[in-house]
Amino acid sequence: MTILLINDLALELVARDFSDGHVPNNAGPTKTSRALAIIHLAAYDAYAKVTEALSPRLGTLPNKPSGLGSDDTTGTVALLSAGLLAAEQLYPDFRDFITEVVTSGVRKLNGDLLKIDINNNPVAIIYGRAIADAWLDARKNDNSDLPQLDRLYSNAPGKHRPDPTGSGPSTLGRSWGLVTPFVLTSVVDDAFLGTPPALNSQAYADAFDEVAVCGRDDISRGNPAFREKAVVGIFWGYDGANKLGTPPRLYNQVVRAIPELATVSHAQQIKILTAINVAMADAGIAAWHWKYEYDFWRPVVGIREADKGWGPSTRGDENTIRSEAGNPFWLPLGAPQSNPIKPPAPNVTPNFPAYPSGHATFGSACFETAAALLGKSTQDVVVTFVSDEFNGKTTDNAGAVRPRLEECFSLQKAIADNEISRIYLGVHWKFDATGGKEVGEKVAIKVIEAFRQTY
Repeated sequence: MTILLINDLALELVARDFSDGHVPNNAGPTKTSRALAIIHLAAYDAYAKVTEALSPRLGTLPNKPSGLGSDDTTGTVALLSAGLLAAEQLYPDFRDFITEVVTSGVRKLNGDLLKIDINNNPVAIIYGRAIADAWLDARKNDNSDLPQLDRLYSNAPGKHRPDPTGSGPSTLGRSWGLVTPFVLTSVVDDAFLGTPPALNSQAYADAFDEVAVCGRDDISRGNPAFREKAVVGIFWGYDGANKLGTPPRLYNQVVRAIPELATVSHAQQIKILTAINVAMADAGIAAWHWKYEYDFWRPVVGIREADKGWGPSTRGDENTIRSEAGNPFWLPLGAPQSNPIKPPAPNVTPNFPAYPSGHATFGSACFETAAALLGKSTQDVVVTFVSDEFNGKTTDNAGAVRPRLEECFSLQKAIADNEISRIYLGVHWKFDATGGKEVGEKVAIKVIEAFRQTY
């Protein structure tokens, strides 16, 4: 069942892309999710066209060569060829590694390939590469090459400004909402998100009070309940850290740990793994559209500038309902900078607007899609999983090795913990999490509909 090989390879490429100071081929969760979607779609459509066991996704695919078989083995050879070429083109810095996988490491990554000689069907190999080329061509002008980094900030209360510690990058993703979706017809029509709470509202006051206490930098010390919150925050991290990569890799890993995934047919595995990555690609486009539509500040700015006299406008947030006072020295626990090359490395706040949470959007889109295509609810899918943040090898931002932690949870709980984790890190407000879940669910509905065909 070699879609697992393509998935393994893609996730390894994501990790390598963010390792040892490498300048990423696909920076940030947005470009990562796009790359993962294209790799899986190329593999999916190659298998679909050869076997006719699935409905192809791209309408401009080359015709199947006459005389090419339609069996699973032939379809798998085409799938491998398509996925490998797409991976090579999207991660050009790792072509030598991909070649090594093809020539010597394939059988180590997936024992099922012992049954398949991928060099014994040149027509299927050539056809798979043609499918990959078609997908790469189709996405050339999707606006993903627009400038993503800038320093356009507003000084108005409630508007996004960079991490005051100065440790974050330039703003990431300002143009990503203009990328052509894979399934959504329109972000506004298919994944609409209303405005965040007003600064003087009760909803904002409640969110402020929660993150000011639960997301501060010393949360991991003292009260055991706070330590548990810190564990949840870090467990769902993967904030572009060294050797870990970005959240779409994490959510793929969780889906791969679903026991039911190992029991379904190869065609169903192909469908599920492709669909979750398409869902996350469109979730990223939708989330970043709304992030820059509303341009809402992060807690590290909002809490430090909350009281009158503070901030560029000196107005504060003008909220008289919140219980917690502003604190010009407040710092979050922060997105974990795991496996730092030169510890200590300060944890950071991602430098793009808060609302909605990208983590919450990616996670709900992925897990809702996976459960539905397995014919189950998120409550009924239970996973035992070890996060790379707590695998007994990863180090914290000071260089100390974190212990190994194995967790068992339903996908419903995964969605909830993944959302709340960002509050416990102090990088998001509660309404960022609920807004992200809302957008992710809307994306999942469209993707499930697109992939739920019979075969």
